[in-house]
Amino acid sequence: MVESVAIVYWCDGAGHAARSIPVAKELESRGVDVSIAGGGQGARFVDMNGFDQPDLTTVSVAGNTPLSFLKHTLLDLVPSSVRRTREIHDWLAAEDPDVLITDDVFAGLSAAAQGIDFYRIDHLTPDLFGPAWGTPLRIYNAISLLFGEGILVTSLWPDKPDPAGITRVGPLAQEGDSDGEVDEYDVLINPGTHGEGFAEIRTRLEADGYTVRTVGDDDWETKPTMTPYTAAADVVICTGFSSIADTVVAGTPCVIYPFLPFQKAIAERAEREGIEGVARAASVPDAVLKAKRFCESEESPDYENGAPEFVDAVLRE
Repeated sequence: MVESVAIVYWCDGAGHAARSIPVAKELESRGVDVSIAGGGQGARFVDMNGFDQPDLTTVSVAGNTPLSFLKHTLLDLVPSSVRRTREIHDWLAAEDPDVLITDDVFAGLSAAAQGIDFYRIDHLTPDLFGPAWGTPLRIYNAISLLFGEGILVTSLWPDKPDPAGITRVGPLAQEGDSDGEVDEYDVLINPGTHGEGFAEIRTRLEADGYTVRTVGDDDWETKPTMTPYTAAADVVICTGFSSIADTVVAGTPCVIYPFLPFQKAIAERAEREGIEGVARAASVPDAVLKAKRFCESEESPDYENGAPEFVDAVLRE
């Protein structure tokens, strides 16, 4: 029986922490003791949701091609990675969880070294990519499955067949109540960590009379939960998968305006799947056009939060 679970989320970008929060809350709702760690841009959201966490060394990942990613890894990533691995190893030894959930490679290595059962959380599968990105992911998956219990993929198409060793669940969203009533508005823009061009998108939409809010601007206070704000909008324009999850679980149309290769792969697959209420934008004008279309239509996505399915898999229920 699983009585305690540790979660270590990757520290580059807030989305890794964002998808850990609904899993942590679902575990706690079932009486499981949860400890969580990760750091980086997502740490403040974890703090705001009432979880204590250690101060870990932050590691950044960069590179839009496999070659640039490898160069950055060799020159900048290694020293901080060594420190982070040591810190996570010591933290896991002190917490002594029954199970670890992680998307941090260093946490996976530490769990394997200590004999802790672990599940990897991801939102990517090799079939999304060609050989350049797909091959490294297949290798990573094979190694993860060699030492871990399985890979749980939060997905916009959870009904598709699961690749070997992978269990698909629905999008993991930060649901909950806001501090007060949230007024409705037309467009919520969520640029994420790597987004560009969103100021121009807002300017164009406001010029045409739409009411727009932007996550992270001077008028935005950091929120512990996002679905009340995605639900209050007629449409959300965003980049990363966690922002997409918070949007579609709220039943709000989503325009994905991607920048990183992984984001582009998700957006292109979503477009091919023809998911109702989800569209891919290839440029600023395209994002504006599709946002306007959703504002004037009744189209909307239909998703349940994938956290219960995720926890079922971890607890083997």
